[in-house]
Amino acid sequence: MNATHHHLITRPALFLLFAPWASAVSATSLSGAHTGTAVALVISALIVLAAGLALHREHRRREIVEEALDASKIQQQALIDTMVDAVIIIDDRGTIQNFNPAAEAMFGYVANEVIGENIRMLMPEPHHSAHDGYLSHHRETGVRRVLGRRSEVEAQRRDGSLFPIELAVTDMKLHGQRLFSGLLRDITERRKVDRLKDEFIATISHELRTPLTAIRGSLGLIKGGAAGELPVQSAALIQLAHDNSERLLMLVDDLLDMEQLGSGRMEFHFDKLTLMPIIEEAIAENAALAKKHAVQCTIIRHPGDVWLHADHHRLLQVLGNLLSNACKFSPRDSTVEIDVRRHEGRVRIDIRDHGPGIAEELRPRLFTKFVQGDTGNTRQTGGTGLGLCISKAIVERHGGEIGFTPAAGAGTIFYLELKEVDAASRND
Repeated sequence: MNATHHHLITRPALFLLFAPWASAVSATSLSGAHTGTAVALVISALIVLAAGLALHREHRRREIVEEALDASKIQQQALIDTMVDAVIIIDDRGTIQNFNPAAEAMFGYVANEVIGENIRMLMPEPHHSAHDGYLSHHRETGVRRVLGRRSEVEAQRRDGSLFPIELAVTDMKLHGQRLFSGLLRDITERRKVDRLKDEFIATISHELRTPLTAIRGSLGLIKGGAAGELPVQSAALIQLAHDNSERLLMLVDDLLDMEQLGSGRMEFHFDKLTLMPIIEEAIAENAALAKKHAVQCTIIRHPGDVWLHADHHRLLQVLGNLLSNACKFSPRDSTVEIDVRRHEGRVRIDIRDHGPGIAEELRPRLFTKFVQGDTGNTRQTGGTGLGLCISKAIVERHGGEIGFTPAAGAGTIFYLELKEVDAASRND
């Protein structure tokens, strides 16, 4: 019998195969003269039988595993094929391994046209040229640039047209092979809705700003005594109206900033400037707010003369926002600590408060629109939920980074990193 057919041998067949041998052994054992030989033959037969059964079981086990794997692959592929979102799977060289029907509809390709090709064919420049470098860098360093997070990028259809997508990439290992799975969603309609919303907000904000400015000015004059001395109750009402007009103007200004940033129309005037005077100016501008909350803003360390290439007004806006937030969320009679130091070729500004910290569920979206760290506190002190989102956009325009970390013990550290201008180029 051929060795390739061992797995076809059933237990009855194995018994029949060895039955003649067992009968011969029985006949031989009757003579009495060959008892030892008979026993040895029986034992040998049993060993061979056991080995055959073990081989049969191993072949059967492998068949079951292969059948299960095949069924699992079919189920996985069926799930991928029925997903509404596009799914593209590539290997660590960028070669497309899987391309589901939703991806076919999104890009205009049939699966067999792209499987085996490089994922770059679906990307416009500069990502088309840089993608292999991304993968190579990840293989060599393990640095995760897009893995595990959502990002918005442009993709390219078969006809060459570009469209925005939301992309989420995860990595996995299958049969020892490193693969990357991308979940893609066309966000063209979402972008249109966002643009209409931003245009509406911008229009309303422009229309509101002029009358609000006039109202605030008039209330300020009345509060300052231009209409004569006011009764105590009237003065309190004027003060309340003035404070709320200030809050409304702050909201309108933030909305206008968001609209300008989103449309790319916000003006920046970059120049070489020193950092410490801007930090001191931000502290002075927030002195009244710090006094209101019984908080002191203190510079605990700085490296001396630090020069930046930045927009003075916009950088002051970011520092002022971070300081005002720190004052609002700090307990009374505490200190907001400002730590300035050089960090890996850049300058880093840490602003630490000793407040309750940021709730876990808010952390992933803290720098998005209308997110507030603590609703109750923010309502009392006045906040639009746009400051951090605006600050992030401004810092990124400076080529910098903004973020936060929980502070040891209590509170939060917001940090700002910017590129320092070296001494040789200060006078260029």
